Amino acid sequence: MRLYIKLITLIPIICLATSCEKNPTEVIITESIDKIAVATISEIDGSGLTGTATFIEVDGGVHVVIEIQNATQGLHAMHLHIGSSCTDAGLHWHPMGTPAGTPGIPVVQAALNTPPIGIGEVGNIVAGEDGTGTIEFTTPFWSLGGDPNTDILGKLIMIHETGDTFLTNPHAHHMNTQMDMNMEMDTQMVEPHFHPPGTPAHSHANTSAVVPPILPGGGAKIGCGMIVLMSELAISQS
Repeated sequence: MRLYIKLITLIPIICLATSCEKNPTEVIITESIDKIAVATISEIDGSGLTGTATFIEVDGGVHVVIEIQNATQGLHAMHLHIGSSCTDAGLHWHPMGTPAGTPGIPVVQAALNTPPIGIGEVGNIVAGEDGTGTIEFTTPFWSLGGDPNTDILGKLIMIHETGDTFLTNPHAHHMNTQMDMNMEMDTQMVEPHFHPPGTPAHSHANTSAVVPPILPGGGAKIGCGMIVLMSELAISQS
């Protein structure tokens, strides 16, 4: 059954199931909707991170809204992993067969004429000073059911401690680690330090650069949730 609606407020439904206290995020959709899936993001190793990811199947792809709370300020990488649960997460979901070492872009920046480096490489979300972050996008590379090469149902959305460089496909970081490291080294800030009297005149490169909170792969995992259909979530809560 296809639903035609103008305004959806999904978060209150999720909050009823999880007893959270959070103001709803309004998602404006004017297209026909087939399916809705969600992932309730929980902390890993005591990180304190929580969040919700909502996936709405619309004509031409999937509309995505991801929200996180209690995160450290800065960038946090997001990937889709295979696995039966967050405690049994496998490798990045990578059905595209992108050749090793191929450079590219994450899903949030990709379009049909500029495909992503891998459709499990979601992108970076920015957390503000208050520890919250939101990202919203529509991608033609995902679906809710159907083709196993696009179906994100049952996948794990993983949040990392830092941003990711997303410079190479996820199964070829070892081939381009030096390129990733060079990117980080070129943007390091030189901390203020003391020069003893008589120190020869010299300069420091990138003294005004800001250290980007990025690591190849995004560093440690701090949050995870499994993507399930809303109907399946309702059944599991009954």
